[in-house]
Amino acid sequence: METALKSHIAENLRKHRVLRGYTQEYIAEYLGKKDYTAYSRYEQGRSNLKMEDAIKLAELYEVDVQELISIAPTVTNHVEGPKKTNGSGQISVLVDLDGTQNSLENNISKLKKINELIARHEL
Repeated sequence: METALKSHIAENLRKHRVLRGYTQEYIAEYLGKKDYTAYSRYEQGRSNLKMEDAIKLAELYEVDVQELISIAPTVTNHVEGPKKTNGSGQISVLVDLDGTQNSLENNISKLKKINELIARHEL
């Protein structure tokens, strides 16, 4: 697999995992890996992503497999609407709230993670 493509896939996998608050250990267990290093190599671009793992991850993240292997991802969450860049490097995100404290706290946590990625120029 081409190095640039592996790098993009690695970045996509990490973004989806971080935005949803999962650890590499959790993802490795979800995929049935013996330890997290097998999954970690995907995020480092050191191993080719297996199709069966891509399908499982797409199901977990509720995205198409293409989203995980795309060179230009549109990282979203099931409670977030499409992101829009307003030309100043900022991203607009739509969240759904149901009036519960848990929903509010979950969305705040996700928004903080998105903000951290933006600050590090990773999103």
